[in-house]
Amino acid sequence: MHGTGRYRPTMADRPRNDDWWLASDGKWYPPELRSDADGSVTSPMDIHDASRVTSAALTNATSIAVALSSSLFIVAAFFGFRVAADIRESGEVLSTVGEPATANEVAFGAWLSFGLLAFVIAGVLVIAWTYTTSKALDARGATERRWSGGWAIGSWLIPIANFVLPKLVFNEIEKAAQVPFLGDDIANTWRSETRTQLADLWWGLWVTGVLASQVAAILASSEDAPASALADGLTINSVGLLVMAGAGVAFVLVIRRIAVFSRR
Repeated sequence: MHGTGRYRPTMADRPRNDDWWLASDGKWYPPELRSDADGSVTSPMDIHDASRVTSAALTNATSIAVALSSSLFIVAAFFGFRVAADIRESGEVLSTVGEPATANEVAFGAWLSFGLLAFVIAGVLVIAWTYTTSKALDARGATERRWSGGWAIGSWLIPIANFVLPKLVFNEIEKAAQVPFLGDDIANTWRSETRTQLADLWWGLWVTGVLASQVAAILASSEDAPASALADGLTINSVGLLVMAGAGVAFVLVIRRIAVFSRR
């Protein structure tokens, strides 16, 4: 209690003043409860600046991983087209059990494997980026969000629904990030912002690429399928890889745009 007779809160979910500090329990405390030996106070705005550095590092790592997987998919698609052409030219599957694979088949398998490995790493980073960015916007006081918290992770992991839910999460993130952070809660002002056509392009390409890979798998799944069906499957799969590579480029542009807005 202070001399004014008013109650002084001892902690809060968000800072009440510029000199409040964030403790390891995730709560904000007034300066008089600071336990540092030197008595220094970490300003909430300083903490916001530090979080931007972390966000920038994660954004860069995610961008590099996505760009790398996209590049590897492009190379794999090139050799996929070549294998499909070889099959159509010969009229039969080029290599069977016990026979050596052709140079194009080896190259296609190798580049695709590297691409899928990079894709898995990129996927983990994308989920981490989505979650941390979503939490940062919550810390700015964004309210009336429907797809925050665990949805930033779970939206990617629910079969069928992951064709829609991650985009809904990103719609909110993109809108909320456009509201300048001036120290006060942004509340529901983000709802008046609009998502970009670039984000819609990214998601459209991503869904198209995934569906193409599924169609290719169906065409090539039967053991007694004719060589022409396998060639068609490889062609469609290669097209899907190129489309997913395009989605990767668009995605990198989207998250870097969001990162720029979030630093204002």
